[in-house]
Amino acid sequence: MRTILFFMVSIFSSLLSAAPQKKLRCVTTHYPPFTIYDENSDTFTGLDIEYLTFIERNLNLHIEIVHLPWARVKKEMRLGYYDCYFSLANNKERAKYLDFTNEPLHITQFGLFALNNDKLLTNDLSNSTVAMLRGVPLPSTIASQYNIKGNRLIQSLSTKANFELLEKKRVEYVITNYQAGLWYSKEYKNIYAHQLNEFSLPVYIAFKRGIIDTKLVDEQIKRFKN
Repeated sequence: MRTILFFMVSIFSSLLSAAPQKKLRCVTTHYPPFTIYDENSDTFTGLDIEYLTFIERNLNLHIEIVHLPWARVKKEMRLGYYDCYFSLANNKERAKYLDFTNEPLHITQFGLFALNNDKLLTNDLSNSTVAMLRGVPLPSTIASQYNIKGNRLIQSLSTKANFELLEKKRVEYVITNYQAGLWYSKEYKNIYAHQLNEFSLPVYIAFKRGIIDTKLVDEQIKRFKN
């Protein structure tokens, strides 16, 4: 009996390993330190890429990663051309056409960046110009806590552009993902940061409807974390 059972397990394992890989085209944007895209070599590194490599290996997938600007990513979600998107916040609109994992990849927190450390001590930015990435809404809790007015917001196409505006003193502050902001601000001198703990946002992997069982992906995310 044990011999037969061992034989059946061996056969099943062989069939599983011989099964053709499911191919997925997954979209992301340059989002350091979680996803770092090198334009010169067309390669990706970062924590989110490690997640995808782990999932790809354990679920017998072939994942092609495609880099797109954030504005384009937002449009593509509705079109269904790509199979998955990662480091994506879940909301009612996106849930209409995407299946999200339940287990987040990481938790996003915002940061406030300025050229003077003293500027980070205030909670009244009502008369200050603030730069943010276009397409990323300012959480109402942060807007209320720091008295940020919508007409004082400047929205750029990239986080790098926001820090260039800050360096040139065209804005007084930048608000962006805290970890991403630390990564970008390394290129500049005398940029100070303060983590905004009033708001946190989990981000997930999202798939085109019906493309994969997200419970299987959840299991792999948990395994990677452990």
